[in-house]
Amino acid sequence: MPRSRLAWRWFAAWCLLVAAVSVGCQWLASVELARLADSMQVQQLIETAGTLSAILPDDPAADRSWIAEFTRGTGNAPGAFVEVFDRVGQRIVAAAAAQGTAPSADEKGLDAGALAEAIDGRRSTSGRYDASNASRTVSVVSPIVRAGRTMAIVRVTGNTMAADAGLALAQRRLVTGALVGAAAALLAGWLLARRMAGPFEDLANAASQVAAGAIEVPLPASDVAEVSKLAGAIETLRGQLVERGLTIGRQGTQQEAVLGSMIEGVLAVDARQRIVSINRAAADLLGIDAQSVLGRPIQEVVKNADLRQFALQAIDCRETLEDDLVLRAARDRTLRVRGTPLREMSGEGGAVIVLNDITDIRHLENVRRDFVANVSHELKTPVASIKGFVETLVEGRVDDPDDRRRFLEIIARQADRLGAIIEDLLALSRIEQAEGMGDLPLERVGVAEVFSAVIAECGPRADERSIVIRVESPPGLEAEVNAPLLEQALINLVDNALKYSEPGGEIVVGAAPTADGMLELLVRDRGSGIGAEHLPRLFERFYRVDKGRSRKLGGTGLGLSIVKHIVQAHGGTVAVESTPGVGSTFRVRLPVSRG
Repeated sequence: MPRSRLAWRWFAAWCLLVAAVSVGCQWLASVELARLADSMQVQQLIETAGTLSAILPDDPAADRSWIAEFTRGTGNAPGAFVEVFDRVGQRIVAAAAAQGTAPSADEKGLDAGALAEAIDGRRSTSGRYDASNASRTVSVVSPIVRAGRTMAIVRVTGNTMAADAGLALAQRRLVTGALVGAAAALLAGWLLARRMAGPFEDLANAASQVAAGAIEVPLPASDVAEVSKLAGAIETLRGQLVERGLTIGRQGTQQEAVLGSMIEGVLAVDARQRIVSINRAAADLLGIDAQSVLGRPIQEVVKNADLRQFALQAIDCRETLEDDLVLRAARDRTLRVRGTPLREMSGEGGAVIVLNDITDIRHLENVRRDFVANVSHELKTPVASIKGFVETLVEGRVDDPDDRRRFLEIIARQADRLGAIIEDLLALSRIEQAEGMGDLPLERVGVAEVFSAVIAECGPRADERSIVIRVESPPGLEAEVNAPLLEQALINLVDNALKYSEPGGEIVVGAAPTADGMLELLVRDRGSGIGAEHLPRLFERFYRVDKGRSRKLGGTGLGLSIVKHIVQAHGGTVAVESTPGVGSTFRVRLPVSRG
């Protein structure tokens, strides 16, 4: 932060300059005035000594008429005291001019130096300060020469009290004038400093507003070259800031759009493991709020210890790391994590961690692996059976016609089973293709017509086992569906209910509209039921709850999978509710209309 403003700095320098000049001039003027006052005092004393030399008689002690004439003289120094000495320094006579006073006791004699100079015909001057009465005296010793010979010596002594008083008055006036002049100079300096600093202050305020975001604020114009040059530089800098701000804004928007549209989660941390960036996909995967966690340590935000440890390793490591982690929750998720270290120019580090949810991929891999194993096993059994009985017949080891007939019937049943599996696989493939292309042909049909077709198909098998199929559906109910496919789905559900229901039981086939505008179809039986551990995988291909019983009843293991894909092709959902020993209920929810 600045300690002072520019105007105050200039004014302080001006004050120092004015003070130095004022003190210097005052000192020089005082010294010069004192010198002039002393010079004038001495000059008056010299003139008085010269006047006295002209009127002094040859015998000053005997003829004292000169004293009266000296006293009446107008050119004498005011307050002068005159003393006449002989050649040996003895005072002969003394006289005082108007208001003159005698010198102090220690000045009544003539010192040897002044006497010697006077004998040689030279004038001398001396001064003395009397501390007892705080006064200063000045003396002029002048020889009186007659016929080329010093006949007497005159000492004229003057008191400088009057001159000092005048000097003090002059000095006071000088100081007063100097103070007035300094005050005027300081005022002018302050006004000048404000005027000179004004353009810089205006430019500084405008620059502060530009820095605060007021890009359109005008910069002040000035006729000062430096200020104008500085304003031009700020104007250029403002243009660059605007351009860079727009570029950064576009880049930020693009980055946010890219990160927001990514299905992969992106998490960035700094060297102190604080979260600096996180996209919505990562926040959803980790179950956190993307805005509230910014700036907080990852140790406080992420609950998964493996992910926290991976982030620490990614920060410390210089190479890209990859690993698979499992997020434990209501539904476990498998994540493929990739950590890339960051190295900034300032030396600070960090890491960018990409989270890729591969739960569905792993599930599909497992399903595909199970499907290959299951379809291989399902096809292997009838093929092996057919091959074994055919080889037996070809080798002629069966002579009994009844045994040959029994073998051929087994071969026929296995061939039918093989054909059923292939037919179901082809049907499932066609349904998946229609589901993926989204071009399933639909028509508006009555639900009662669909139920009639289902009853007509499954009725004979139900009669064989004395099972009643009851229909519960309001009259006039319609929906936009593919009637043959929907009939196949319901036939598979009813056929499944027939297989696992005891003789003399009941199966309910019903339909009803829902509050959210959907059509719900249900197939409910009172059979053996299904365990809870089997429900999540019930609609997978070749998945059987009771494998031995399913094969014995002629099932291919694809019926419920076909039901699921038919429902999904209609844009609906299928679910199952089951209790072992009580029965099962399959619910199909379809949109009434695609429009």
